[in-house]
Amino acid sequence: MAISIDYTTRTISIPKADLTLVQSTPFEIRALDIDAFRLELKDIEDNVGGISFVDTHTHNTAVTVGGVTLARVVEIINGYTITFENGTYAVNLVGANSNIADVTNLNEVQVRSANSAGLTDLNLAAAVWDTVIANHLTAGTTGRALNDAGSAGNPWGTSVTGNTDPGTFGELVGKKLLTVGKFLGLK
Repeated sequence: MAISIDYTTRTISIPKADLTLVQSTPFEIRALDIDAFRLELKDIEDNVGGISFVDTHTHNTAVTVGGVTLARVVEIINGYTITFENGTYAVNLVGANSNIADVTNLNEVQVRSANSAGLTDLNLAAAVWDTVIANHLTAGTTGRALNDAGSAGNPWGTSVTGNTDPGTFGELVGKKLLTVGKFLGLK
C-alpha cells in the first residue's frame, strides 16, 4: 500500500508500512521523512490522475545564510489534511519543518513534530562547548566562572606546603594531620 490522495475530500493517507520503524518496544515509534514524503506527493500530483488538481503542498529548500543552515520547510496547503493509518503508535516527523501536525486528522496515532524554528544543522552542544572562553568573561557569567575555576589548576598536583592559610583544606592537611615523623614518634 502506498501514500494516496483522495482529491474529493482532500485527504492524504499514509499507511503505517510506509513509515520507518524506529523503535518497537515498549512503545512503537515510526518516522516520516518529510522530504521523501513531499517528493512522493509530487510524483502523485505529476501523474495523469493528479495533474488536474490543486497542489497539496509548498516546499522551501534548506538555505545557508551567514554560515547557518536554515531548515527545509514543507507546508500542506489548499485544505488538504493528512490521515495516518490508525493504530497505537507514534510518528516522528523528521527532515524538515512542516505544518503536518496541524493538519493531521485525529485518530490513535501520536504525531510528534520537531520543528526547529529554522535552524537545522546547528549542533548546539558543539557550539557551546567549543566556543572561545576569552570572549565570555563578563563578571557574573558562566564563562567567567568556568575561567576562574580553570585557573585553580589541579588540586591533586598542587603542593601542600605554603598552601596553609587559616580555614583552608591546606591548613588541615599541612598543620593538623599527623606527619609520618609525628606518627612514628607516638610509638
